[in-house]
Amino acid sequence: MSERVERLTGRVATILNARELAIDIGEEKGVDLKMRFAVLSGEPIEIRDPTTNEVLDTFDREKVRVEVTEVRKLVAICQTYRTKLIPGSTLAEMVAGGISMFQPPRKVRETLSIKDADLPLPLSEEESFVKVGDRVVELKAE
Repeated sequence: MSERVERLTGRVATILNARELAIDIGEEKGVDLKMRFAVLSGEPIEIRDPTTNEVLDTFDREKVRVEVTEVRKLVAICQTYRTKLIPGSTLAEMVAGGISMFQPPRKVRETLSIKDADLPLPLSEEESFVKVGDRVVELKAE
């Protein structure tokens, strides 16, 4: 059996809550549990030659990554999976700020309305929110 070369693509069909959404592709299109998808911003950005204005390439900006948790015939339910480390408070901060309780570092799961400083081109706040109809593309194994 030959390995599939093209990545699956689809769209956000509905948003279920702050960490879950449904996409418009499912078992019939080859979606499996644990597959990962990137939710992309509107349309790709064109990268143009500054002299000739020729389109050299396109660049997709990513809003959030999701993982398939449930596969149905025509749709897949996905949820965010990446976490961010929130640093705890130090003793010096507790004394200086009058904090009465130590806050240990903790991991928090990313939500669908991310502000990710690692993106090469920042999205505006409005663009960063995941919307019904946003494009999704399968991510290859990380």
